Amino acid sequence: MNRAIAVAEELAHSVLRPNAPLVDRAGDFPRISIDAIRDSELLGLMIPIELGGLGASTMEFSQVMRTLGNACASTAMIFLMHVTSVSPLVAHFRQAQRDRFLSRIVAGKCLVTEAISEPGSGSQWWSLSSTAEAIGSGYRIRADKSWATTAGHADLYVVSTRAPGAESDRDHAVFVVDANLPGISFGSWSGLGLSGNMSTWMRFDTLVDNDALVFGKGSDGLRQYNEANQPIYHLGLSSIYLGIAEAARDATIERVRNRKYHADAAGFGTSLSDYPTAQTHVGGISIKLWQLESAVTALARLMSTQSDFEKIAVPMTATKVAAAETAVDVCRECMLACGGLSYVRNVLPIERHLRDALAGSLMGPTDDFCKMKIGKMLLRDESYHKL
Repeated sequence: MNRAIAVAEELAHSVLRPNAPLVDRAGDFPRISIDAIRDSELLGLMIPIELGGLGASTMEFSQVMRTLGNACASTAMIFLMHVTSVSPLVAHFRQAQRDRFLSRIVAGKCLVTEAISEPGSGSQWWSLSSTAEAIGSGYRIRADKSWATTAGHADLYVVSTRAPGAESDRDHAVFVVDANLPGISFGSWSGLGLSGNMSTWMRFDTLVDNDALVFGKGSDGLRQYNEANQPIYHLGLSSIYLGIAEAARDATIERVRNRKYHADAAGFGTSLSDYPTAQTHVGGISIKLWQLESAVTALARLMSTQSDFEKIAVPMTATKVAAAETAVDVCRECMLACGGLSYVRNVLPIERHLRDALAGSLMGPTDDFCKMKIGKMLLRDESYHKL
């Protein structure tokens, strides 16, 4: 077994899964789980071996995210945003950034997240109001961001703004901003699900030096951003939601097998597992999971062999929607299979999995946007980058 997958499975078993109910109830950042990930070298999961990382394949990455999502959705989303945020640093690598950022990430000293979405544009991440002004040997970033996972707990923030001198809200620049710099503020988080991922607003009025600029001196920053992290984000998110749905399935099978009645009132037996309705639900759940697993695996394989972003765009977008919708469908059917007790908080984990699953369709790019974009790409041969 690949080392990264083995490490993820051990962490899921010994740390993430036992702490997940506590994180959910308290709504706290899952520090114990994230510290365990720091100590495990997984922060360098997708950083190439020649840059000091683990150099995981897309198949390995998908399995790691699936495993973490199965154990603790909040922790998995924090880790996914770390990997996603590191992607532009790898794709647009410069030696100065290796010495300053990548080496610290590989050593477990830097948890990274991105601050991309804005209150004025919502899930339409391509329309930016935030600015970066060239000043001396650096830039002044003024950015108002929303839905920044890990806000207040990351060591580095990947922040998008309009490129210096930009003529359009589509002219992007991307910076990496140290959390210790002055002029950074953030809010609090209280979500229906994903209770520990601290996905809240952030504001930056911050001076950074020239090495903080990852890309965006011209008008090509949006394309560079999309190609650097959208495929890995979509695959990771889909894998997490497969893991969430599988966790609900596993809890359902355990409940159905162990639920006993005092008598045979319905004429099917004294075990819930003898009831045709329960059997049908478990069968339907398994079919949906088989379909989603096939889609996620196919996307991971495609990404391992295909470097043309436009050929990945439809499958990655479709898989994200399939994962978000399937996770909700599966968790709801699990609740029906297990009955009223699954609706009660902190008794069976199914209600937590359902609450976590509901977030997927709202995450940018939202399911509504994804469906529309797929239609445009297929009907008009439109580029994903036409936003």
